Amino acid sequence: MCEFVVNLKEILKTFDKAKSNLKKGVKVCTILKANAYGFGARKICSLLKLKSDYFAVARLSEFLKIKDLTTKPILILSPLTLNEIKIAVEQGGEISVGSVENLKIVNSVAQNKHKIAKIHIALDTGMNRFGFKSLSDLEKMLEMAEEMKYVQIVGAYSHIYDAENQNSTAKQREMFLKFKKQIEKHGLKPIFHFANSEGLKNIENQFDMVRLGFDLYYSVDNLHKFQANILEIKNVKKGENISYSHAYIAPCDMKIAICSAGYADGVPRCLSSKGKVLVCGKESKIVGRVCMDVLMCDISKIKVAKVGDEVVIFGKQKQSSISVCQVAENCDTIAYEIYTSISDRVKRVYKWR
Repeated sequence: MCEFVVNLKEILKTFDKAKSNLKKGVKVCTILKANAYGFGARKICSLLKLKSDYFAVARLSEFLKIKDLTTKPILILSPLTLNEIKIAVEQGGEISVGSVENLKIVNSVAQNKHKIAKIHIALDTGMNRFGFKSLSDLEKMLEMAEEMKYVQIVGAYSHIYDAENQNSTAKQREMFLKFKKQIEKHGLKPIFHFANSEGLKNIENQFDMVRLGFDLYYSVDNLHKFQANILEIKNVKKGENISYSHAYIAPCDMKIAICSAGYADGVPRCLSSKGKVLVCGKESKIVGRVCMDVLMCDISKIKVAKVGDEVVIFGKQKQSSISVCQVAENCDTIAYEIYTSISDRVKRVYKWR
């Protein structure tokens, strides 16, 4: 009933542009977490399996969905439970380790399975999320790892929490360099990665690899489209209620379209009575509460609109467009949330254009 139309040509173009901004020899890790930001992890993995050097996901379940598609390494970024570690080691996923306790568990599991667990050391340089926060804790981990036969340190990374802020990023980078030096003192040469999509634009942040996430999926030209269709058209008299809870009373006689996308599809409920969609290339205001399965919009001035016509939540239609950032701004959130909220029941349609 509604579709998320993804322009694969735009994805490739964006990847190549990001790659062109890197120093020679710097690897690219494509982030496929949250179903590739809603774009479809299996499709994006297949698209980039020859171009990307690495892939990364957040959860074990995400790793298992794509591991059959590529021979490239796949890093699982979030901490795992004991049972998840067992599966990750067995299946060859690369594991993030951010504590001594975590390291012990990974080594024990690998030993029991007679496998070598490949790990990336998570380093906390200021975000206070995952990873080693002090040089002393890191040193303890490194000394312990030297005695372990079933763990191989293949990477070490941190995460920039405000890449547009040069001062805070510089402080994070300074701490990351201290961690890097500490690791190298032990004779280790893992892949060091620090930069995310925004951060990679500064060559000082690039190190051995960068992680390409949101910027891969965002299209400045609005070439990806979240669309629905008009299911029914209804005449509403002045003073009548539209949708739930008497939240919108028609201020005049109106013609409204009932459209095939609601909050269960990924249309934010906070767009109720304030967001806009495109119908026949013209803006149409959402009226009343966005429902679970549908939304209503005002087509009083769009005389040619008919049942079956396309309704664009974000993207281009004729000469008009609504960006995902505009939708996010209307909801006081970020575009990441809008993309990743597009639910599984929305059909992904992939086009080259």
